[in-house]
Amino acid sequence: MTHFDGEFKLPPTHLVTDLDGTYLPLPDHPEHHVDLKVLTEKRSSEPFGLVFCTGRHFESVREVMDELSLANPDWIICDVGTSIYHLEQGHFKPYTPYRDHLTAKVGEQQRAFLVSVLEPVGNLTLQCEAHQGTFKISFECETQYTDSLVNTIASLLEKKQFPYEVHGSIDPFLNCGLIDVLPKGVSKAYAVSWLSSHADFDANAVIYSGDSGNDLTALTAGFRAILVANHSEGLDQQVEARLGDTAEHLLFKATKTATSGVLEGCRHFGLLS
Repeated sequence: MTHFDGEFKLPPTHLVTDLDGTYLPLPDHPEHHVDLKVLTEKRSSEPFGLVFCTGRHFESVREVMDELSLANPDWIICDVGTSIYHLEQGHFKPYTPYRDHLTAKVGEQQRAFLVSVLEPVGNLTLQCEAHQGTFKISFECETQYTDSLVNTIASLLEKKQFPYEVHGSIDPFLNCGLIDVLPKGVSKAYAVSWLSSHADFDANAVIYSGDSGNDLTALTAGFRAILVANHSEGLDQQVEARLGDTAEHLLFKATKTATSGVLEGCRHFGLLS
């Protein structure tokens, strides 16, 4: 779908960033708010493409944008890569080509039936309606059960031959496991790659910033990558293992946390001065 030149002949033009724990300021870190203001001002003085790529649903993204007076991105990828919104004439609208694309991937599979198959699994709780999506089924669990539940669900999906797969991560703020069931092959990385082939930017010009497990595929997809200093435990080793020798020029391990780390990385890669 996306072809990387491997030599980065194109300079970076777009920041694609996770929100919570990454672009958004952490509590009790006033320096993050200072650097968020810098990023917002740079968006006007040194225009660069901006894409939010988050596990949040769209309404939640809009709420935090209003709360923190965030600069409008060009695109919002929500629900762990299963929905995309485009800024058109000052308003965000669902990007229907992507929705149609995912519909074609899962065929006539009924979401309600899939939920009914998975709900009886022990130690697993379906998240509230606000955290669900047309192509995303989200659960939570106690942290220690995350890995075993991911394996159990993966086995069920394979046995039933559902066109879905399971992703697990740990929420460091809520101290619980988060488990998402998504169309097979779909992730944040998939959505960014797909979008870059349908929008006005090139995958080779993307910088991706993240902090947690659901950023792993995007951090190792071939984009320039910023790993903020407050990343999930062990994520740096996973990223480096997947990138191998390419980590030297693809990966920037920020010394600063969250928003400040994003700004640090953007300067490292030359997107911003």
